Amino acid sequence: MQKTVVHPLLGEILYVKSAKNKTLRLTVTPAGHLRVSFPLFVSFSAAERFVEENMEKIAVFAGRVRERQALRQQETKPYTTQELQQIRAKARQILPESLERNARRLNETVKVRNRLGFTVHNPFNYNRLFIKNNRSNWGSCSSKRNINLNMHLVELPEELREFVIVHELCHLVYPDHGEKFHALVNLSCGGKEKEYSRTLRKYSHLLKRNT
Repeated sequence: MQKTVVHPLLGEILYVKSAKNKTLRLTVTPAGHLRVSFPLFVSFSAAERFVEENMEKIAVFAGRVRERQALRQQETKPYTTQELQQIRAKARQILPESLERNARRLNETVKVRNRLGFTVHNPFNYNRLFIKNNRSNWGSCSSKRNINLNMHLVELPEELREFVIVHELCHLVYPDHGEKFHALVNLSCGGKEKEYSRTLRKYSHLLKRNT
């Protein structure tokens, strides 16, 4: 059993009485409407009275949920052609300089030894940089020592963008994701590899928007 009421402050409210409900629950539908679900032993008038008595708190709750829903919709909305053009232009300005700067820094500060124990000269020198509109990763490193960077890196906070670049530069030394590779990445980013990796996952929606 259900009925819909238009509240002067809260907007459209759907009241749903069902045997499946054990307690009174408030949710917000994908359309942004308030839904009040309650057990069979609770009357419609009691549910409406509860809403009136807690109107201000419910309005705050519904507003926060609607804000999160709007943000999620924006995060998954495909990029427009104009947005992609702007991002690509920004990437061409920022990424080459950032890659070169980090490669120079690592060459100067991080020592890498080969299997014989000899120090490798400029181990972080790369061949070419390619800026791509990737849908599945933030970057990659080829066997030809070419670095591929996702143009959407420019939408990340600077420290995360730098972390991804350092990650790919470290693949010039270790092409796999073994212990030595992770140790090198961690050393190269000030011991924050795990922290940056966790934070980077929060920005996966930028890749999803690109599908």
